[in-house]
Amino acid sequence: MKKKSNIELHTKELDSLGLQVRKIVANNVDFTGHLTKAHRDDHYVFYIQEEGLIELMIDFKNHQIKDQALFFIAPGQVHYYTKQVDSKGHFIFLNPSYLQNTYRRIFDTHQNISQVVSIENFVLFKTTELIFHQVAEAVGDIQKNIIRSLADSLMGMVVLEFSKNENYLKNGIDRKTELTFQFRQLVQKHFLELKRPKDYAALLHISVPYLNEMVKEQTGCASSYWIQHEILLEAKRLLFYTQLNTKEIAFSLQYEDHTYFSRFFKKNEGITPLEFRKNYCDLSNQNS
Repeated sequence: MKKKSNIELHTKELDSLGLQVRKIVANNVDFTGHLTKAHRDDHYVFYIQEEGLIELMIDFKNHQIKDQALFFIAPGQVHYYTKQVDSKGHFIFLNPSYLQNTYRRIFDTHQNISQVVSIENFVLFKTTELIFHQVAEAVGDIQKNIIRSLADSLMGMVVLEFSKNENYLKNGIDRKTELTFQFRQLVQKHFLELKRPKDYAALLHISVPYLNEMVKEQTGCASSYWIQHEILLEAKRLLFYTQLNTKEIAFSLQYEDHTYFSRFFKKNEGITPLEFRKNYCDLSNQNS
């Protein structure tokens, strides 16, 4: 894989509707060109598969989508496709504004943990097909409103597939769940400039002890873990997918002292940034 000085970001690919649907059938999409190049999007990507096989890499995790299944890619996640065999289904490209906060909480919870799920939902497939035809014919405000309503219903069904065993959907969202969601959102948005739990406690107007207690209770990990997680994930992306040296990566992550960044990386990953780059490059070459 040819590396660049930055990771390609796909923006402004959606029109004013904020939604696109692409039907995959009879290998009508070339999975050997730009789709095999690492990139990120400023929108959500969903693939609802009826049959076949697709494999892709999302933030260093290999995912296999086989038979009836679906996956999602969140905005900002680095991904590329590695294999496609007789896949049939629909890609849905969606502006984040389409998603209700409840739905976004679910996807945030599953991001980098479990982004693929098997499905047995005939209505989900039919709704996706219906949206595909509606988008192709959308010309007026009434049709656009219908599409938005159908998309909201579809996302609700997708969320249920990911959340069949999660009790808080039945019991409602309490304050701690809501604040933890806000914290995770703030970290994803501000991790470059805000790197301490007290920064986020201040934004949420709560104390640091309460933030730590709440996040640990809701996620099983301390608030500092989630901040470091975002920093380290972005560092790994830059190390593997770009040619930036360690000093340049440290500065792009807004560390004034690149040696501090290197120590921080090694403390959390057990290896230096350069060792990480070498290890993953060697593994990539073996698998290519």
